[in-house]
Formats: sequence, C-alpha cells, structure tokens
Amino acid sequence: MPDLRERIARVETDMTPLSEEEESWIGGILNLGGLASAIYVGLVLDVIGRKLTMLILAPPFVAGWLLIGFATNSAMLITGRALLGFCGGSFSIAAPLYVTEIAEDRIRGALGSLLQVMVVLGILFSYVVGAFISYKWLAVLCSFVPVIFFFSMIFIPETPRYLLTKGRASEASDSLTWLRQNLSAHEIEVELKQIEASVNDVLAEKSSFRDLFEYRHLYPTSLMIGIMLFQQLSGVNAVIFYTTDIFHSAGASLPDYLSTIIFGVVQLSATVLSTLLVDKAGRKILFLTSSAVMCVSLIALGIYFQLKSEGKNEGLGWLPLVSLMLFICAFSIGYGPLPWLLLGEMIPQKVKARAASIVTMVNWILCFVVTKFFRSIQEALTIQWCYWIFSVCCAVGFVFVLILLPETKGKTFAEIDEYFGRRAGSKGSVFDEGMEMETKKKGESGGSEGLPNCQQCFRDFELPKSEIPGFR
Repeated sequence: MPDLRERIARVETDMTPLSEEEESWIGGILNLGGLASAIYVGLVLDVIGRKLTMLILAPPFVAGWLLIGFATNSAMLITGRALLGFCGGSFSIAAPLYVTEIAEDRIRGALGSLLQVMVVLGILFSYVVGAFISYKWLAVLCSFVPVIFFFSMIFIPETPRYLLTKGRASEASDSLTWLRQNLSAHEIEVELKQIEASVNDVLAEKSSFRDLFEYRHLYPTSLMIGIMLFQQLSGVNAVIFYTTDIFHSAGASLPDYLSTIIFGVVQLSATVLSTLLVDKAGRKILFLTSSAVMCVSLIALGIYFQLKSEGKNEGLGWLPLVSLMLFICAFSIGYGPLPWLLLGEMIPQKVKARAASIVTMVNWILCFVVTKFFRSIQEALTIQWCYWIFSVCCAVGFVFVLILLPETKGKTFAEIDEYFGRRAGSKGSVFDEGMEMETKKKGESGGSEGLPNCQQCFRDFELPKSEIPGFR
C-alpha cells in the first residue's frame, strides 16, 4: 500500500487516489475469498481428490496476480486479491490434508509445519523484493510460482488413503511405493494394509452432515474452531498486513523497509525452528509458549504507544521493533504452523472434509474482521488498546490450550481417533448415568440384587484384573 500510494501521488500509474475504505477492502477482501474457498474445497476434496483440487487452482492463482500487476483501478486490485484469497484459502485446507496423508507418523509434524514455512517464505520474499521493485513487478514475479507448482505437482502421486477410498488399490500401492522409496517392499505392504484397514473402518459407516454433531466428531472440531479463534484474535494479520505502517507510526529509528525485512527473517527462522521442534517438544508446549510470549509482547507494544501518546517515548524507538520481533517469533513457533497441522491430525477421517471446511470458514471470517476493521478499531480505541485487547485474547488462549488441548505428538490417526472416542464414551447417555448411579447404590449397600459393581465382580471370579479379557 505505501508503494501504491507513492506511485499514485507521482502519477506513475493510471489509478486515482484510493480512499481509506478502498484500501481496507483491498486488505480485507483476500479473507472473504478464503471464506468462499472453504465451500469449494468441502465440495470437491473427497470427490476429485487432493491433488486435482490443488492443480485446478493454479490458473486462477496466476490470474489474480496479473490483475494486481496490471490494475488500472481499485476494482481490479480488489478482484485480484479476492482470487488470491480463494486460491490461498483452498491450499490452506488441501495442502495440509495432502501432506498429513502421505507423511510417516514419525515426521508428520515436521512435514505438516512446512506449509507455514512456505507461507512466511512468501511473506519474506514480498518484503525483500518489494523493497526494491514496484508492486506491479512484484505481482508479476509472484505469478510464476503457481506455474512452477502446476508443472511440478503433475509428477507427484495422489495420496494412498484417498485412492483406497475410491477402490483404486493398485494405484494406492504404486503411490505408496513412490512415497516410501526408503522402505522395503514388505514394509510398504504392511503400511498399505494399515491404511486400508483404517479406510475400511471409515467406509463401513455412511457419512452425513449429522455425523458432525456426534461428540467424538464435535469435540475435536470445536477444539479446532477454538484454536483458529485464538490464532486470529492474536492480531497477527493486523500486524503482518500493516507492518510497514506500524513501524512508520511508531517512529522506529530503522528505515521502514529494513524493519519489515528483519521482521520477515525472524518470522521465517522461528517457523523453521517450530518445524524442528514439533515432533520432539510436542504441539501443546509450543502452543503454550506461543500464547505466553505473544501476550507479553503485545502488552509491551501497547505500553510503547501509550508512552508515545503522552510524549514520553524518547529513546524507545527500538521497543516496537523488539516487541514485534518477539511477537512474530512466538506466533511462528506455535499459532502460525500448528493449527493447520492439527486440522489434518485431529479431525476424524469420516468427517474431515466437512469439518475442515467449517473450521477454515471460521478462520477466514475472523481474519477478515480483524484485517478489515483494525483501522476503525484503532481510531475508536487508540492503537495501544487494540494491542492490549489482543494480549487478553492470547492469555485466554493459553488457558484454553492448557486445559483442553490433547497432545498428538507421535500418535497415529487411529490412536487420536480412539482418544476422542473414549472421551465420547465417557459422556455416555442419561440412561447410562442412571444405571451407573443405581449400580453404585447397590454396591454401597452390599446388596446382591441388580448389577454388581466392579469390585464385587473381581471378588466373585477371584481373578486379578490383568487376566480378565478386554479389561481396561
């Protein structure tokens, strides 16, 4: 936006000056495009497959960049951004699902985190290249990326899991053989049988929209909605989209473009660090660290702007830079990459496409609200209160993860599904709870009528628990 404003002011483009409303739509429309993508992916992901879903997105991706590069009015910019939001949003669902389905369990976390590595690499590319060329040629350069993707992805197979759901066992075997070139034929055959057994379990039960409301499906879906909620309410998109403006308004001592480049380097480094740690430290500890550090950083940033408003910020030009560096570093080791990884891990296969679409729609709606109305909220409450509100959201997110989020490190999909299944089973029904209370009452009274309690069973059978088949 700063580059575009300057070029319009110097009459280097045919566009007329943009209003604040137009600028906010250029920033925010990308998220509405992402919202629409969730509907598309939910409809086609399980019909045409993960690979083809992504390949179809390459042409509109190119079109979006070219519309921005050769825009002569705000409508072309907004349309181009909407297309990019649609394609990027589709990838945010399809790519993690593809990766988690092809990855070995021991490195699934690292591979799943690579999506966010690519995202921040793209952001850094924009910061660095955008500092030296116009937004027009930056957009043209970016248009080559989906072209490279298209011709690379043609040679990569569909996921074995999807192929097995369509009854294409031979293709699934070929796909897994291509993906597991480091394994023996026997090991590949064993893994294929495990995937097939998992797929058969899912296919044995017909899936419908009502299945989302079963507790074993609703619980992980609700957890993911909560994670996405705290991801967006951390204010990260307001920080990323307006990094240059934030440094400028803060009066930081470094040039704006240099500050944003440093910002991008730190973000990329932290995201790579998360990729290295996620399968060792675990998901939960990274989320907790992320929430805590983001909260402290946003409080410090708010304090700086409060001091600035009072004219007491002399010699503190370094504080917004350090605060934002800590913020983006913390975000990038936790709330940046891990929600998309968990989306592929925690949602049961039976409802994965529908649930992932709903979760992603919630994410994009929140992203739009934060991006579109950040400036309006800033004007109404002052910028320091914006950051303090975001810090409160991070603190609540810390408690949410601490209490509710299970650890999925090193777990197979079957083990994760079993965990949520046990949680569902522990809820039981009203009838089950009534029977349990009646049984407890009988046991306490020492009566022999009715259903005996567990201790009575063990006394009657005179067997240790370990010798009773199926005992847990």
